[in-house]
Amino acid sequence: MLFVTQFRLTQTLKQALAFLFIWLSSPSLSQTFELSLEEGRVAARQAALQGQFELARDFALALTDADADDRDALIVLAAVQPKLGAARDGRRAGVRAFRLSQTDDERYEAARLTALAAANEERYTLSQIWLRRAAVNAPDERAFRQTQQDYRGVRNLNPWSVRLGFSITPSSNVNGGTDSEFNIIDGVTNPDGTPLVGVFSGAARALPGTIGVADVRLAYDVSRSAQRRTTLGARAYARAVWLNNEARTIAPDSRNSDFGSQILEFSLDHSQRAGVGTVSAQALIGASWFGGDLSRTYLRGRLGYAIPVGERTRLSVVGRLESIDLNTTFPRTNQDRSLSTTLTHFTDTGNRITAALSVSGQSSEQPNERFESVTGQITYTWADPIGPIELSVAAGVSLADYRDYTILVPVPGGRQDTRIFGSISAVFPGIDYAGFVPVVTLGVQDTQSNVSRFQRDEYSLNIGVRSSF
Repeated sequence: MLFVTQFRLTQTLKQALAFLFIWLSSPSLSQTFELSLEEGRVAARQAALQGQFELARDFALALTDADADDRDALIVLAAVQPKLGAARDGRRAGVRAFRLSQTDDERYEAARLTALAAANEERYTLSQIWLRRAAVNAPDERAFRQTQQDYRGVRNLNPWSVRLGFSITPSSNVNGGTDSEFNIIDGVTNPDGTPLVGVFSGAARALPGTIGVADVRLAYDVSRSAQRRTTLGARAYARAVWLNNEARTIAPDSRNSDFGSQILEFSLDHSQRAGVGTVSAQALIGASWFGGDLSRTYLRGRLGYAIPVGERTRLSVVGRLESIDLNTTFPRTNQDRSLSTTLTHFTDTGNRITAALSVSGQSSEQPNERFESVTGQITYTWADPIGPIELSVAAGVSLADYRDYTILVPVPGGRQDTRIFGSISAVFPGIDYAGFVPVVTLGVQDTQSNVSRFQRDEYSLNIGVRSSF
């Protein structure tokens, strides 16, 4: 039986690698072999491929003793150290090999081995980062798909999840302002019968500009199994507005920061199987700021149930209650409630049709904040790309009734708003970087109201990114 007991490196004019003392079963018989550095690299790789991990490690360590930047030796260490219980050493070797890599193929190889070593350490988030780096350097579609599959596998093991959302949106109405310069209420007139007309400030009118959004969500699985899952979550959201020259002409005293907003939330989610369906529940606490000032804090509870209806259809029902404390000149607490149902159906070709209907309402000490509303929306998503894009379209309508609405005098019959909205979203899977692809959404909405302050329309082009993994 042949076995290796020791390696010793010698440096000659030819930079030869010597490994010494290979014994047969009788210790009295010994032989010495010399290998060039290149032959040593080949031997290390062959040993690794044949499952002789300790032998491969010893070859590779001898090579790195001669040259700490021997990429081939580092690759072998990255591959075999995790199998020998030294995943941390393997990951470090993989990182060094990646830095020394010169081509996409080399970077792909090093990144995947580093990701594997990190996964062996149970550092799953780090493993996901390295798999994304591997995806950037994938030499072909097959390698990319394999990396994508591996990423999903690691994500399923990772108790932590991170969702990042960033977008830039040029918009005709960044502040939700009115289209009209004048405040007119249907049915409210002067004593002589002429309409009672007010004038809006510039800041209350629709202001064009650009909206930037950053949305970061963290979640940690406290416990999970095939039947149930409990998760702690946190969210940080920031919205910035940049007014253009036209907006500054309409509202010269307004600043960008007047329309910025932020949200901070913490949540506890739980879901579990219940028969053929799934029950989900959430408790959430949050706060929001507008224009630099704290505007509200809120508590939210949600309960949902989802169940398959047929082979390709799924139905979900969600109820939500929310208590909102408004931090204004006149502090008050509003109670918001909603019930929504969503039906999702997949066609024979895999296209997805989603129909949603929700009813909501709010009670408040402030009459103008009491309302009931109903909203319906339908979305169609194509499974296969149409040319270079993955396409989806959506359209909907929302009706809101503020029966106690008052502006100096009660609005006859209350305030009624009708909002019609639609969007077209295009994903460009061919433009991929580290598993992130661009998403462009063209949105339009138009609101008609018997109170002109709330008549508005908006056209927006949202440019963002999303993960393709």
